[in-house]
Amino acid sequence: MQVSGDSNASGPVVIKIVQEEVHRGDPRYALEKLRHSTWKLATGAEGIKARLADAYIELTIIQEDDLPPGLLEEWKAIKADLTRGKMQYEPRVVGGELVQKPVGRLCSTLRYMRIERATDIAKRIWDLETKLANYLKENDPHTA
Repeated sequence: MQVSGDSNASGPVVIKIVQEEVHRGDPRYALEKLRHSTWKLATGAEGIKARLADAYIELTIIQEDDLPPGLLEEWKAIKADLTRGKMQYEPRVVGGELVQKPVGRLCSTLRYMRIERATDIAKRIWDLETKLANYLKENDPHTA
């Protein structure tokens, strides 16, 4: 938001508030992030759980308004499935004291996830990318 003032010697100062452009969803941006996710899933050298953790980072960058309504629920479901575990704590020695270090919900979820489940989520991320690419081909003349 920008504020500007006009001063008139004979009267009060008039304040004008100009609303700046607010982020409006961009499905092309979401597609870029989903492509980064699937790239990490396909090319990462680690196991599937570590690759899902890397892919999740890209998923969290996407905003709700970046996705068309028909795909929004699947994106939310994938994120929820990757963070359904409870926050856990690991004991660590810091400065000679034993402390409980928090472990995020993503790591807690992935730690106990079966490989089959992790593979299913990876496939759902790829499927979401494919659906969004098809949506853009049909609805966005600027998408190749």
